[in-house]
Amino acid sequence: MNAADFFLAALDRAEATLKRSLDGLEPADLRAQPAGPGSNPIGWMVMHLTRVQDNVLSRVQGKETEWNENGWAAKFGISDDSVQWTPDNVHAFDPQSVETLLAFYDAVRERTGAFAASLSEADLDAEHPSLRPGAPPMTLGTMLALILGDNVQHVGQVAFLRGVIKGQGWF
Repeated sequence: MNAADFFLAALDRAEATLKRSLDGLEPADLRAQPAGPGSNPIGWMVMHLTRVQDNVLSRVQGKETEWNENGWAAKFGISDDSVQWTPDNVHAFDPQSVETLLAFYDAVRERTGAFAASLSEADLDAEHPSLRPGAPPMTLGTMLALILGDNVQHVGQVAFLRGVIKGQGWF
């Protein structure tokens, strides 16, 4: 198995857990902050992990993000897309529904799959400008590891919070 196939297999595994964790949740569950004000709700985490993937891979490919290209801010009821998410305002994100979150996730995941399937081992060593201004360049392989780590971390958090809110039932 090459590195791109490994990346996609790991994303597939995280995706399966994500979708099982979201199954049966209501909009109020997606906005719940069981750890108290300032904690990340499930809906915000799903949007965030999807946007990270969308932003990183769109930048690498020199493409418009799925978020911008298909008007996801409006679909999530966000009128000012310049909002900077902080612990004080993550509760303000309205995920609308599991279906809306998964439609955004699936659109980004489809783009990710098509891109990663086209990669060669040599592509993974190619350097790209860092995601943070002033930081040194990053290889594409490092960027894929960043996406994978972000997905695994947040999907685990989603599964845990689902258990806190609804009880076990996501596996």
